[in-house]
Amino acid sequence: MRDLGAKVAAIIVNWNASDDTLDVFDQLDRTGDKRLVYIVVDNNSSDDSVAKMRAARSDLLLIESDTNPGYAAGAGLGVRKALEDPSIGWILFLNNDIRVDPGFIQPLLEACREDDVAAAGPKIFYAEPADRLWAAGGVLRIRETVTRELGRDQPDGPEFDRPIDVGYLTTCCTLIPVDVLRKVGLLDPVYFICVEDADWCRRATDAGYRLRYAPESRIWHQVAVSTGGGYTPLRTFHTARSNTLFVRRHHGLFGMLGFLLANAVALPAAFLRELPRGNARAVFAKARGVWRGLFDRLPEPPGL
Repeated sequence: MRDLGAKVAAIIVNWNASDDTLDVFDQLDRTGDKRLVYIVVDNNSSDDSVAKMRAARSDLLLIESDTNPGYAAGAGLGVRKALEDPSIGWILFLNNDIRVDPGFIQPLLEACREDDVAAAGPKIFYAEPADRLWAAGGVLRIRETVTRELGRDQPDGPEFDRPIDVGYLTTCCTLIPVDVLRKVGLLDPVYFICVEDADWCRRATDAGYRLRYAPESRIWHQVAVSTGGGYTPLRTFHTARSNTLFVRRHHGLFGMLGFLLANAVALPAAFLRELPRGNARAVFAKARGVWRGLFDRLPEPPGL
């Protein structure tokens, strides 16, 4: 059984979004949870983020990266900083485009009480409309993308109020015990953005752990803000590259053949959909991402 009274390191990776980052820390203040330690990693912002955050709060452990190595690498810097304090027993990954319910932390801790649980995630709603689900846990799959959020776009209801084991949790809000990170390792920076959470979840379940959906914990998510919103060239390139890397690592030749077949169907359909919208570049970017993912170097995941 784990110590639910141990300190919780709340880690946010910032890039040119200090107002949003500070807003999340203000929300965490309102939880009144004295276990929280605040860590922010700035991924070489090109604006005045660092100066604003230093001026606004003296209680932030602020790490400045001299490059933008992507979300997973930034999060890893935060974890290593957190573990300099032996009293920290929990790592709480948070995006900076969320709103949290004041009582969201304790249900996540309770869900991770047992030693065979690797992580817990909340019930996640869209920021707008605020009563519409974005994720009630998730599953891994082989399609043109490798994750599917349970409950996506559905109104909340009793069927989403039951705590369950799931195959996937998104790091927009995930609580992980430190002992699990020491065994499973860090988020893998080979995924610049997107899918690093799916990869970590798969590595955790391969190691024999469970992942828990904790519906009494609630947050609201403004989806994909850091990459400019929905179907953009930046997002489609990195999503496609990361999905391809994931399939290479975890699913072998036959899995890759299925993945490529799914993309061979999805890409022409996306082109026909996006061309009248003047957004064909996003489809070509997705195709480039798949190609890059087939041939980019794929080292072993990082330990701790």
